Amino acid sequence: MTSSDPNPPTAALALLDGVKVLTLGAFVAGNVCPQILGELGADVVKVETRKRPEALRHYFSHDHGEITEPGGFRTTAMYSLLSRSMSSVCVELDSPGGPEVLRSLAAAADIVIENLGPGVMEKWGAGYDDLAVSNPRLVMVSISGYGRTGTRGSHRAYASSISSYLGLTKIYAHEGTHFDFVAAYHAAFAALGAWRRALATGDGSYLDVSQMETGAAVMAPIYLDGLMNGGTWSAAPNEVPGSLLSTVVACTGNDVWAAVELEDSDDWATLCDVLERRDLRDVDPAELDHRGALQAALEAWASELTPLQVTIKLQNAGLAAAPVQNGEDIWRDPQLRARSAFVEVTHPDLGVIEHPQSPDYMAVAPGRITRRSRRLGEDTAEVLERWLGLDAAQRDDLEHDGAVWQAPED
Repeated sequence: MTSSDPNPPTAALALLDGVKVLTLGAFVAGNVCPQILGELGADVVKVETRKRPEALRHYFSHDHGEITEPGGFRTTAMYSLLSRSMSSVCVELDSPGGPEVLRSLAAAADIVIENLGPGVMEKWGAGYDDLAVSNPRLVMVSISGYGRTGTRGSHRAYASSISSYLGLTKIYAHEGTHFDFVAAYHAAFAALGAWRRALATGDGSYLDVSQMETGAAVMAPIYLDGLMNGGTWSAAPNEVPGSLLSTVVACTGNDVWAAVELEDSDDWATLCDVLERRDLRDVDPAELDHRGALQAALEAWASELTPLQVTIKLQNAGLAAAPVQNGEDIWRDPQLRARSAFVEVTHPDLGVIEHPQSPDYMAVAPGRITRRSRRLGEDTAEVLERWLGLDAAQRDDLEHDGAVWQAPED
């Protein structure tokens, strides 16, 4: 499907239809959080300024050179991926009238999301206490590295430094954005809970989401092992506690592998049948010598097959097996393709780009990409009319005064 609006016309009513989200989020966590809500149907408006456009617009991309919008601002495939399903409004927050426009948009919103530096929103009179005066049902989400309070509340952080702070770098090697996505999903679902509460009670909420804390939550098994057993983490074989056999075996080809796991004695017997090793079928699988023998037999058998062949043969026998895939394998994966996990989106500056579809797949109201990423300020006039009811003369006055900016057409 190739479209500037990949939302199929027959799609079911979106889950968050009618919910208004204003975002000043930047980088990965600050964009993914509102994107999740946008792809569940919320009306998401992203605020940028010409003085300081979204940082992702400037990130180097291996797949294309420098690309510039008609307004003179750079854009990238990474920005396109992470800022899709939103409208773009340019509000000049350092100019007279700009903060007033921001506060008016926040007064019309159900949810406001930001991950700016400490005190930035307050500088514009747009902290939660300020905004709640005119919008008492407002849900405001602040995403930061360490949280907005405590001794590190003013510290700057990126996902890469949080990964090192929490120990993920030691375990997975460098992973620069892992905890951005973890924090984004925590923040999005917490915002939905708070919004639902606001509907029921009329009371808004301020959500202080820390990448440190959301990251630590998913690291619990590693921390608990150290706390309870006193050891430090170290690399271990591909073994799953409680499984009779869990392993990754090399297949024919250069650095290609398949993962196999046996849960119980029935799985053990089945694998013995597949490998034609009946001598191991009725032995005690708990004995390490027997495990080693079956492991060796599996490795010899898999070495003459591709990962996909190993997977199909073992799955057909009722065993859990899967190929170990790289990025290109995943992009070509027939299961993902069958579930429409990728969608082509046409962008006026970047051309046709294939994006991963929203993973929040629900039969009744599926998450889906609702629109391509926008040029900076592309939707300023339309949003000011739709959210604030401003007519053309009022919008022109704001632009003339330098409070807002509308991107030029092609």
